[in-house]
Amino acid sequence: MNTVEDLCALIAAHITWGRGEDPRSLVPDSPLLEMGLLDSLAIMEIVAALGAEHGIALPETEIVAANFRTPKALWAVVQSVPRGTKA
Repeated sequence: MNTVEDLCALIAAHITWGRGEDPRSLVPDSPLLEMGLLDSLAIMEIVAALGAEHGIALPETEIVAANFRTPKALWAVVQSVPRGTKA
């Protein structure tokens, strides 16, 4: 994972889209929580995918709503976590 756009694609793949919603519309500033796109299960699926697909293990202390408000907010956390480490 090299860019926030890559993270947007990962997030889009792990959330449930409603009829008429377009996953390609997800941008770094998309308000994920306000749009109702994330619930606790989706957050855990995203966290698991980051670990399994990219070796990024988010510490439990970083799995909070504020870090999932937008892809850009989560990207800041992802960039701060060393790759291949265990939470």
